[in-house]
Formats: sequence, C-alpha cells, structure tokens
Amino acid sequence: MAATMRAPSPFKRMMSYEEPRDRSNTKSPVNGVCNGGIHSPVPAKTDEDEEKAKETTTVEPVEVKIWGTARQKLTIVCLAVVYFATCAAFSVLSPFFPKEAANKGASGTVIGLIFGVYSLVSFLVSPLIGVIIPKVGARFTITCGLLLMGGSESLFGFVDSMQPGTIYITFCFILRIVSAIGGSMADVAIFAIVAGAFPKNLGAVMGAMETFSGLGFMAGPPLGGALYTYGGFKVPFLTLGGLVLLTLPLVLCVLPMPDESSSEQRESGSLLAVLKIPGILVLASCILLSGVVLGFLDPTLSPHMAEFGLNASKIGLMFLLIGAVYAISAPFVGWIGDKTGRTRILIVIGVLLGVLGYLGLGPTPLISFLPQKKVWMAAIALMILGLSYSFYLVPVMPDMMATALEHGLPDDIRTHGVLSGIFGSLISIGAFLGPTIGGTMNHYLGFNWSATILAGILAVQGVVLAVFSTCEALMKTSSSTKSTEGNITEDKVVNERTSLLHQEA
Repeated sequence: MAATMRAPSPFKRMMSYEEPRDRSNTKSPVNGVCNGGIHSPVPAKTDEDEEKAKETTTVEPVEVKIWGTARQKLTIVCLAVVYFATCAAFSVLSPFFPKEAANKGASGTVIGLIFGVYSLVSFLVSPLIGVIIPKVGARFTITCGLLLMGGSESLFGFVDSMQPGTIYITFCFILRIVSAIGGSMADVAIFAIVAGAFPKNLGAVMGAMETFSGLGFMAGPPLGGALYTYGGFKVPFLTLGGLVLLTLPLVLCVLPMPDESSSEQRESGSLLAVLKIPGILVLASCILLSGVVLGFLDPTLSPHMAEFGLNASKIGLMFLLIGAVYAISAPFVGWIGDKTGRTRILIVIGVLLGVLGYLGLGPTPLISFLPQKKVWMAAIALMILGLSYSFYLVPVMPDMMATALEHGLPDDIRTHGVLSGIFGSLISIGAFLGPTIGGTMNHYLGFNWSATILAGILAVQGVVLAVFSTCEALMKTSSSTKSTEGNITEDKVVNERTSLLHQEA
C-alpha cells in the first residue's frame, strides 16, 4: 500500500506528517504489471516479499500527543489565552451598556442592533477570512485581528464623551463592526492553527479551546459590571481591550513563522469545492442550529425564570449552569471523539440531549406529568442543555475535517482555513438569529410552546443526521466491497497470465 501524502503545513514544526514519495510511473502492486502491459515474466511474490515491500514504501503516521512537546504546550496556552481574552472583551459591555446607551438617546431596537451587529458582521466576513488565510498566513491574520479588536474595544470606552444621539450611535456601530472583524480574524485563525497543528487530537484541543471560550463569556459580564461600578464607563473597555492587546507578544513569540517554501500555501482555498460536499452541508446545519439553540435563551430565559420567583442574581446563576457544564464537559467530549472516531454519533447524542433539555425546561405542555415551575427541574434541564452543546458542537470540526479529506481535499492550510471560516460564520449567524427568533416566538407563543417547537426542530435535525450518516456508511461499505472484489479479480487475471508465461517458457 502506498503511503498517503499530505501537503506541508505552515505549522509543520509542531506536527508530524508523512513524507511524500515519487508517484511517477506507478506500477500495479502485483507482478510487475504497468499500465495494463506485461514487462517480463516475474515470479509471484511471496508473503515475505510483500511484507518487506510494505516496510520500505509505507510511512506510518505518528500520533501527536497534545502535551508531548514544549512547542505544543505553549501553542495551546497561547491560543487559550487569546480565546479567553477575545470572548471576555466581546461580552464585557452586556451588564451596563444598555442603560448608558439609553441615556444617550438610543432606543431599545438600536441597542439590540449594536449588540447584534457583531454576530452579523462575523457571519459575513468569516468565510472570506478563511479563504485568504493561505495567502497571508494564520499568524499574520491572528495578529491583525488582535490589533483591530483590542484597539476598537479600548476606543469604545471613550464613546460616552460624545454628544448624545446620532454621533454617539454611529461611533458605537463603527467600533463594534471593527471589533467584529478583528474578533473574526482571531477566531478563524485559531481554528485553522488548531486543525493544522493537532490533526490527531483535533477534538480534544477544540474542546479545550471551547472551555476557555466559555470561561471568557462567563467572566466578561461580571468583570465588566464590577469594573464599571468601581471605575466608570471607560475602565471595563480599557481593561479588556488592553488584555487583548497584551496577548500580541505571546502570539508573536510562540506561533511559528509560516513555511514560505511551499507555493501551495500561497493559494486560496476553494469555498465552493467544500460546499459541494453533502456531508459538509449537513454538518453546517448543525453549526447553525447550535448557535440558534444557545442564543434562543438570551432574551427568553430571564423572564421565564422570573415567573419561578427568582431574583436577578439567581437568574444569573441559572445562566451560569449552562456555561459551567459546557466548559467542564467540552474537553472530555473532544477526547472521546479523538479516541473513538465516532464524531457523528456524538453529534446525534448532542441533538437528543438538546431535545430532552428543551422539553424539560418549559416544561413542554405535551407531557402533562412533568413538574410545573420547579426550579430544580429547570436547573437539571439547563445542565442537560450545557452538556448537549458540548456533544453537539465540539465534534463538528473534526467531523468536517474528516469528511473533507475523504472527498479528496488537501490536508493543508487551504482546507483548514475554509472550514474554519464556515464554522465561524455559521455559529455567528446562529447567535444572531437565536435571540431574534427566541424573542419573537416567546412574545407570541410563550416560553413553553417556543421551547417545545425548538425541541421539535432539533428532533427533525437529529433524524435527518442519523439517516444521512447511515446512508453514507452503507455507501462507503458498498464501495469498499466493490473495490475489494475488483482487486481480487485483477490479481486472478495477473496470476493466470504469469502462469501461462511460465508454461510457454
């Protein structure tokens, strides 16, 4: 069996890969047959000869251990710190900005758009960033992204000095858009770096990154509230923007320079080639719906929990349950995916857990025996949702990578960049649509029926995903069987020809 050739990665100093071999004038592995012609009578190879041939032609891939080298340790620490800082900076304004903006003449709708424009811009620019990463390099991309986000976040602290009304609102939008572009550049580059540097442990490392993402989102609002209380409007933005900028020296010192010797790495990836793959489209729908599932709770959970008699601090703890369970479980789900290779099954499990979580959170009117307005019931449902989000989202990127490679796309920065862009784009638009859809449904249908409908949508997707995966597996099995039968037939023909040549001799 010929060794598999992978294109060199710009992060090859951190990863093991198989050396390319010369594939010119390739011969059939049986008895010297080349391109349908017979060169000379060659004795049939023995089992011992075939074993020797395998040893000389096959280079076995070396499994990369996440904590195996100092470079890998530093890379994970660096990316985790960046992810934490950017997520905390993104969420720092949520506790106090609505009141400040209202005092400056912004309506509730405008305030909502200032929050939502970040996700909308990220949806638009992430695929483009993924396509151009091979041309400019992931290291350059993440550096520019951190400069844009850190600078815009720091400048956001000074918008309170502007005149109320149009000028104030305009600068809020501009700075939020710039921050979204910078944050998207950093996020997409992180995914691309992880995919290239840890191909054998992609699930576990992605899980670790999502843990720090969850910690950043959890730390941002309380940190912002505390800094605002004791230091005023400017301090939260200067602090978190400064933290983002402080990660720059770490990035420049730890992440290696790209390999300039490979012309392949200077070509853009093909977004169209990736989107032509049916499996990628199915997994993309999972990413989109995962954003909707989580964002649905932003405008709806607080008033629903208020009906249980909970005050603001206790409602905050209910939100914290989801993030805490997700942050704890994400690395373990990634590790399970790497060990078993059953990423598609993990995603289906995540869908089923999401269905159970939303049915119990209402609880659904369709199941009359479920306890009504019980805090413990809601807490269990939220923890199930946090766990479902880990199973639902963390295995998607490794599954997308495997699917792309199975369809012949190169295992290099071009494919990594495009897939990272798709991931970032769809999770962002899901986060934008989730609160919008959730708020509308909650207004017209109430929380219980809204959550039930969302559970139904998840159930439909789970069925589609299970059926598609089953059909895909059956097609692979059928193709493998036909290939084996074809090889056996070819071997018989070659052996018969060789036998005839021996008899004539």
